[in-house]
Amino acid sequence: MMKFAHTQELPLKGVRVLELSHIVAGPSAGLILGDLGADVVKIEHPSVGDTARSNSSNGATFLTYNRNKRYLALDLKGAKGREVFERLVKTSDVVLDNFAPDALNRLGLGYEWGCKVNPRIIYCSIKGFLPGPYSDRPFLDELAQMAGGLAYLTGLKDQPMRAGASITDIGAASYGVMGILAALYRRQITGRGDYIESGLYETIVFWISQYVTRAQLTGTNPPARGSRSSGMGQAMGWGVYQLFATSGGRKIFIAVTANRHWKALCDVLGFGDWKNAAEFGSNKKRSAEKVRIAERITEAVKLCDFDDLSDRLYKAGVPFAPVNTPLDLLEEKHLKEGDRWMPVRIPGRDLKVPKIPFAMLTTEDFSVRENPGPLGEHTDSILSELGYSDSEIEALKTSDVVLKGSDILDVDKTGG
Repeated sequence: MMKFAHTQELPLKGVRVLELSHIVAGPSAGLILGDLGADVVKIEHPSVGDTARSNSSNGATFLTYNRNKRYLALDLKGAKGREVFERLVKTSDVVLDNFAPDALNRLGLGYEWGCKVNPRIIYCSIKGFLPGPYSDRPFLDELAQMAGGLAYLTGLKDQPMRAGASITDIGAASYGVMGILAALYRRQITGRGDYIESGLYETIVFWISQYVTRAQLTGTNPPARGSRSSGMGQAMGWGVYQLFATSGGRKIFIAVTANRHWKALCDVLGFGDWKNAAEFGSNKKRSAEKVRIAERITEAVKLCDFDDLSDRLYKAGVPFAPVNTPLDLLEEKHLKEGDRWMPVRIPGRDLKVPKIPFAMLTTEDFSVRENPGPLGEHTDSILSELGYSDSEIEALKTSDVVLKGSDILDVDKTGG
C-alpha cells in the first residue's frame, strides 16, 4: 500500500476565495477549496447570515459545510459595502456564489464588473440551470432530482423518490470546483480569469446519462429502481447483485461482477458443485439464472453470522457491503483507522465530520484550521488586511455596513 508522506503544503495555499453562498451548494464548494488550503472568506449579510445557521436541522447543515473559512458580515447593497467588496476582489482569486440567478449582476457586482476591478479574478456561480431557456429559474436539489430523471429511476412505479442526501448540491459544487481549478491552471498561461457556471439540473442529467443512452437504444424507459430488487442487478445485468439477510437479521449486499468473484463466492458458501459449472460460467449465463442463484444464496446466507460472513467475503475478494446508518459510520473501522474524520468544535462539544474524499501522496494532510464560526467573526481582521484603520472599521460598524460583533455561533439549537 502506498505510504502518504505529507511533506508539502496544501496545494491552494495563497489562493483567496470570496464565498457568497448559503445552505449546501455554495458552502460545500467553499469547504473543498478551504480544505485544500485556500483562504476562504465567507461573506454574509449582517442581519441574516447564511440561512443554514437557523434552519430546522439544529444547525447541522451549517456546521457540516463551513469549516476552514473566515467570516465577514458585510452589507453589499450600499455604496460603502460595495467599496469594501471591491477592495476584496482586487486582492482575491475567486468569487463563488450560489445566490438566485443574476443576483450579483443586480447588485452591480457580477463578473463583467469584477474582471474590470481584477482581470485575474475567477467567478463561479452554482445555479439551477446552465445557460438556456430556464437559466433564470430558481431551483433546488430535490427539484433537480425530479426534473433530471434521478427521482424517477430511484423511486417506485408512479412514486418518484429523491436520494437521501443533498447529492445534487454537492455534485454541482464539485463540478464548480473542477472548473475553478481548471481556470486557475489556465490563468498561469493567459493571466486572465474566467466565469464558470455549474448547474444542478445538468449535474443530474449527466449522472443518469447511461440510462439516457440505453433508452435511445431500446426505445423504452427503464423501470423505476424501487420496483426491482434493491440495487442495480436488474438494470446492469449482473447475476448476483442484491441484499441478503444473515442469521441475526442484519443484511449484507453481495455483488458478483466477474468470474473470479463467482468462484470465490462459491468457495465461501460451499457451492462446490456450481463453482466451475458451465451453466454459470459467464455473467450472461448467471444473469439468466439469477432467480435460482438468489434462492440458494438466500438459504445459505441466512445460516451465516454477519461478522463471520463479512470476514470470509473480504478475505476471498468478493465485493460486499453492510447497510450502514449514519451512527454506524461513526464507529466504522475503515473510517476510524483510516483517519477519515476531522473534529469540529462548537461550544460544549466536539463533532466528527468527514474529510473530503481523496488523499494526496505528498501533500500536508487535510485538517480543520478554522471551526465554523459566529456571524462576522473575522470582520475586523479582514478589514484591517484591506487597509481600513480602526476608526474606519468602527464607522462601518456604526453605519451597519458590517456587523458590530458576535460571540455566538448563531445556529438554532432547538430543532424547531
